[in-house]
Amino acid sequence: EIQVATISVSSLERARVFYEDILGFEPDVFYEPTRWQSYKLDGTAGFGIIETPGLKRTETLDILNFRINGVEELWNRIKDRIQIDTPLETTPYGILKFVIKDPDGFRIGFVEKIEA
Repeated sequence: EIQVATISVSSLERARVFYEDILGFEPDVFYEPTRWQSYKLDGTAGFGIIETPGLKRTETLDILNFRINGVEELWNRIKDRIQIDTPLETTPYGILKFVIKDPDGFRIGFVEKIEA
């Protein structure tokens, strides 16, 4: 099982605005020596960001998907404030999903299983 997935960001302050103020992630532990910020999640896995000055992300298909309740409500709240990779859609495998990009271009997906 995954303990914590951490992604690099070029500016911790800019990323905090995105993840906390726009997406609503709740901050957890902050470790100043490495400029690492973790976030509280339901379940056992964790998520964190770490500042990497000078980061230049190239275009990839890398993605972190977060399973949440209320994916449509989140989409409606943030869709005009973020860079969209894939708009809200119903997938052939029975989930509602959208994919956005963080300020450094990392792809973040939000998914919710459709009840049959």
